[in-house]
Amino acid sequence: MSIYFQLFLASFFWGSNVIVMKLLLNQLPFLFLAFLRVLLSFLFLGLYICFTHIPLHCPNKKKLIIIALLSIYLNFYFTFLGMNQVKGVDNAFMNALSPTVTFLLSFLFLRNHYTFKEWIAMFLSLFAFLLSIHFQIFSIQIGFFYLLLGMILYISGNILIQKWNISHSISFTFFELLFGSLFLLGHCLFDGQLRFYQLSSLNIWDWILFLVISGLGFAFIQITYMKAIQQIGVVQTSFFLSLNPVFTYIESLIFLNESFDLMHFISFLLLMLSLIMIQKKKTS
Repeated sequence: MSIYFQLFLASFFWGSNVIVMKLLLNQLPFLFLAFLRVLLSFLFLGLYICFTHIPLHCPNKKKLIIIALLSIYLNFYFTFLGMNQVKGVDNAFMNALSPTVTFLLSFLFLRNHYTFKEWIAMFLSLFAFLLSIHFQIFSIQIGFFYLLLGMILYISGNILIQKWNISHSISFTFFELLFGSLFLLGHCLFDGQLRFYQLSSLNIWDWILFLVISGLGFAFIQITYMKAIQQIGVVQTSFFLSLNPVFTYIESLIFLNESFDLMHFISFLLLMLSLIMIQKKKTS
């Protein structure tokens, strides 16, 4: 599969995961759910490594722990904290800010320079987000700020991967998920949210969605984004991250019974346009 198709599939998993998490948050504590998601991804990746006999080489532990702390533990903590407080489609539309955040962080830490088309594409994605919240910047719920902080932390980890020239590696992703799950496990124990007995409340359909979309899917997302950062750069990858709301928008209408919003519809059309623009720049 080409890296672009893999990113498209990763966006489907990411967008669909918002729906699955919103459904399961009604039954499980948010921090415990975050821990289970990372743990399952770690186990799925471990099984893949065992069956394919991929050798494990632990990279620089200090850099690994920093990235796991930012991209897994802190990202998941604030994302799941915010997810409890906003609608599913609003949760996903926060990813429309991904290109803007990535542009700013890339400029600060990587000293990247951008073309006129890249700037236009970035402003389109920013405008799409403002449309999705009806330009009500000063009445944004606190949950949005938690989600934004989680996104900044996740992208910061990706920026560091590129800055430190960390190559795409199954081993790196494996150990990143391991340390991230350990951080979340410790927080669950400290906060009293490690409640395995509540898993009995999940029906078979919940388990299937959780295992496929959240467990297997997140492992695929991590591997794909790591590979994409190496092949096409962190900025190009961030525009595919902004595709997530398209999938979440459609699934929110179907599974969460959320109402149709014309502004949301126009917003994800703008996101698609920004992605097309950035890809035309890439191929020209």
